[in-house]
Amino acid sequence: MAQGTQADPFEMWRDWMANSERQWNGFLNNAMATDQFTQSMGQFMDVYLNMQKSMNEVMGRYMSALNLPTRNDILTLGERLSAIEDHLGTIESALGAMKSPAAAKATTAASPGVAARPPRTKKPRVS
Repeated sequence: MAQGTQADPFEMWRDWMANSERQWNGFLNNAMATDQFTQSMGQFMDVYLNMQKSMNEVMGRYMSALNLPTRNDILTLGERLSAIEDHLGTIESALGAMKSPAAAKATTAASPGVAARPPRTKKPRVS
């Protein structure tokens, strides 16, 4: 028996799946094109959004009763922290611009990122 003459056992199944998918797509596209469908989806979305809003309010009251921060509290805190970091960055850059050239040379002569230390005046004890 030659290999080319054997029938694919899953060919009928693939054809059936493709035809059934095509039929379902056609049926559902026709159903979604109706005014009833759009009205019912609009009503469903209204109910969903109202339920979500109510749940958010209930959870906010619950978190307040437990003295825990809500999601909005955390977001507000994050925004404030970001503003503080931005402000500190501008202060840092202003201070960097105000450095005198002599202080800049002394700082770079030492290791970078470490402030220059005053000279050591005490000598270690000799034993």
